Amino acid sequence: MMWSCFGSSTTPVPENASKSRNEAVSFSVSAQLKDSTVRIVHAGGRVEMYHEAIPASRMIRKYPGTFVARPSVFKRPHESLLSADDVLLPGNKYFIIRSTTVEKLKRRHERKSRGDCDEIEEVSVCSSGEFFVPEENWSVLRKHAKGKGKEKRQFVPPIQRPRIWREHEWEPSLNSIQEVSP
Repeated sequence: MMWSCFGSSTTPVPENASKSRNEAVSFSVSAQLKDSTVRIVHAGGRVEMYHEAIPASRMIRKYPGTFVARPSVFKRPHESLLSADDVLLPGNKYFIIRSTTVEKLKRRHERKSRGDCDEIEEVSVCSSGEFFVPEENWSVLRKHAKGKGKEKRQFVPPIQRPRIWREHEWEPSLNSIQEVSP
């Protein structure tokens, strides 16, 4: 049994009832903190909380070589990065991300968008008469379709670097000293 510290009564309260009440209180406090604080999440998972709105320039100065970004940075890195003029508002979550990570995300995003454009460009409009191909030409079309887009490269083995064998290893060398005894 555990004594309740809530209210003025001194009636015994079972332990599990006290736990659930404390969990509910801590959950409501953490929910209120999320709504009233600026949460900044670092790469390692560490979270900083600020009770008032702060300029992004403060974070950029505090952590050089990093960017401040919205949570959507992993899907849309170009639109999610914040400039030094932006203000971090309470109730929102922001990430501190290294500049190298941002560069990688931007490259990945560009690759994906380029791939989408390439697929769209390959589509062409044809009439139904252009689709008819006699059976004699099917084998030619199959060979052409297999090799389309990719050229087969010949295997080139990596360059062999000569191994340098260590002939001389370190050996201790001490000169003998002869002392004259008095």
